[in-house]
Amino acid sequence: MRQIDVVAIDDNEGICWILRQALALRNLDCLSVSDGVQGIENVIRYRPRLVIVDIKLGAMNGFEVARRIRQNNIDTKILFVTGYSEAIADEEWSRDDDNVLGILEKPFDVDDLLGMVAEVFEQPCC
Repeated sequence: MRQIDVVAIDDNEGICWILRQALALRNLDCLSVSDGVQGIENVIRYRPRLVIVDIKLGAMNGFEVARRIRQNNIDTKILFVTGYSEAIADEEWSRDDDNVLGILEKPFDVDDLLGMVAEVFEQPCC
């Protein structure tokens, strides 16, 4: 089975393209999908070390995606991204969850993204 390092879940293909290109600079294999259901299915299948998920998706928001990943006992790091800063205040999410890296606001700086990603991949696996 193909090794996937990162699953990116965002309904904006341009953001997915940027994420794939930026992560490829660090030799990380990124699979991107456009909705939460596909994202959860791929996280369960590939068990990546990192999930990057947009907060404002279609029918299922990024916080719900994270909850469902946790319900499947998948211990992966999660980085939320959003272009809507009000979404951060509107949703309750566990800031004490060690698996949540934080929220990166769009438009984001690629160096900031890669710095956060490095926190995950510089640590020993499993």
